[in-house]
Amino acid sequence: MAFEFECARQADYLPPLDKDADELFMQARRAEVTPGNTDEENISGLYQLAADKGHWKAMHNLSRRYLDGIGVPTDSGKALDLTEKLIKMNVPIGYYNMAVLLERGRGVYQDRKAAWQYLHKAASMGEPNALVRIGQHYGFDLPKEDQENEKAAAYYACAAQQNSALGQHEYADWLEIVDKNYPKAAYYYLLAAGGGDYRAAIFIRGVFLYGELGYEKDEAYGLRLKGFTKKLDKDPLYKLPNIAERYPLPYHPTQGRYNPETDQNEMPE
Repeated sequence: MAFEFECARQADYLPPLDKDADELFMQARRAEVTPGNTDEENISGLYQLAADKGHWKAMHNLSRRYLDGIGVPTDSGKALDLTEKLIKMNVPIGYYNMAVLLERGRGVYQDRKAAWQYLHKAASMGEPNALVRIGQHYGFDLPKEDQENEKAAAYYACAAQQNSALGQHEYADWLEIVDKNYPKAAYYYLLAAGGGDYRAAIFIRGVFLYGELGYEKDEAYGLRLKGFTKKLDKDPLYKLPNIAERYPLPYHPTQGRYNPETDQNEMPE
């Protein structure tokens, strides 16, 4: 029997963000990614102000900082409190965070069975970190004879549909390593780059600068992507959501070019 998995849209579960809270959050994020910025207490303080206004992204980031002791004292209990607030708000990443706490025994007794249940709950709501984690479990973590590629592919594909650079990058890796579908992999590496994933940007430009994944070397296209990468160098928060339209991928010499509308590789007419 074929594996059936209904891919939910995480966006359907996310609460609206207060404008003032979002400005505080972005101040924190901007400071967080600025090279040489060591004022971690101020960053955590900005996240706290945004979290106090119900900003779920700030609550998530702040909980991580409490776990790692960045700009705040290490405090698993406060990380747990923030996680429970996210769950009360029914925010998908709250369930993922709880899975992490249960798996590690941070702020709660270690319970890997419960962690797996929370992980699946998060995945059922379209949370990309959870989807990637489950995809990795079925595709790579299990012994070779027990791996279930059909399940892994479904979870990775769903992660890529969440407007998540992480999900797009991980799905691209799967398509490259397991499926050997290089045009589709290139497409998702490109989307991940447009979502601000620097590693994906470096990789996809190298594909065409050096002729990898079976593509012919295309220095002109590679240099265009190199120009995009320079923008990420200057601004780690830079994104280009329409990158696939701005930088249409060249055709692969044997597999064609991936068409997301048909989910097929197509050769030029």
